[in-house]
Amino acid sequence: MDEKAFAKYPKSEYLTDMDIIVNSTGTGTLGRIGLYTEHDNSDNITLVPDSHVTIVRTSVVSAKYIYYVLLTYQKYLEESGEGSTKQKELKPDTIKSLFIPIPPLAEQQRIVAKINELLPIIGKLK
Repeated sequence: MDEKAFAKYPKSEYLTDMDIIVNSTGTGTLGRIGLYTEHDNSDNITLVPDSHVTIVRTSVVSAKYIYYVLLTYQKYLEESGEGSTKQKELKPDTIKSLFIPIPPLAEQQRIVAKINELLPIIGKLK
C-alpha cells in the first residue's frame, strides 16, 4: 500500500501490539483467531487490516487471556457466519455477544502462564 494511503485511516485502525485478529469473511478460514505482536513485525511496517478482519483490542484485561478464551469459541465462530455459502460473514456483534468470564488480572495472568506451560506438552501429545 502506498504510504500516502495510510493518511485516510485513523491511527486507531492501525494494528498495535497484542491486538487479537479474527478472520471475519470467507469459507474455511472464517473465525480463525490470531494474536499480533510487534515482535512479529521486525521491519516495523505500518499495518492496517482490511474489512475482512475484526480487531479485538483490550485495555484493562490481559490480551493473551482474551485470545485464549476466544480460541475456545473458534469452532462456534466458524459456524456463526451469515450469508451465502461462498462468502460467509462473521459480524462483530457475534464476537461482542460472547460470554467471557473476567477474573482479576492476577488470575488472568496465572491462567495464561499455565496455558503457556501446557501448550508444548499438548503439542507433543497430538
